Amino acid sequence: MGDEEERQPPGVYTLVTADGEQKTSIGFTGKATANYANGDIYEGLFENGVRQGQGVYTYLKGDVFSGTFDNNQKTGLGRIVYKKGGYYHGHFKDGKREGEGTLQYANGDIYSGYWKDGKKHGSGTYVFNKTKYEYKGDWKDGQITTGTWTLTDGTQYQGGFQSQKPCGDATWKTRQGTTVEGSYVQQVVPLDSAPPAKPGEAPAVATRCFWTTAALVAAEN
Repeated sequence: MGDEEERQPPGVYTLVTADGEQKTSIGFTGKATANYANGDIYEGLFENGVRQGQGVYTYLKGDVFSGTFDNNQKTGLGRIVYKKGGYYHGHFKDGKREGEGTLQYANGDIYSGYWKDGKKHGSGTYVFNKTKYEYKGDWKDGQITTGTWTLTDGTQYQGGFQSQKPCGDATWKTRQGTTVEGSYVQQVVPLDSAPPAKPGEAPAVATRCFWTTAALVAAEN
């Protein structure tokens, strides 16, 4: 999203005002358009030569942010539309996603919930476009840690997660009301389908989840 560029010092560049007048960025306050050396374009408000207030920032790669800036960085409520598909509509702080917001990925997946330092953090819901599976729960540093995983047939997993996979004590419940209690243990195991590792290289591995049933409670008619 170009966050790295936005955190760099603004430097000195030429601005074009609404009436076509060219001005230096040094000390400029008002509305103007800036064409940056990296190919990005900003049209909006400036204060003392930095982006301050409402504006539209178009990145060279085609993504477009519209919203508010504070000291050159995205802040408050804003919206980014990505050229490759998808969008983010929500809050920002110091140029990163922060607070409540919704991100639609290019593949159609949607996360709606809370963010911190640019990552999913707090309560939120993630819906997979292709399968319609849903993760709903608590997130930390971009990963779901505990919550509910709902399948398309209504079957639900309730418990913990690690690396987006079930982990720890949990419960499976069908739409008919049958409940299975148990626990998942994650283990890193060799990937049998992968070719042998070359000398000096680590073999290919995958994280597998092993389920142990503690109790089965059938639904009552």
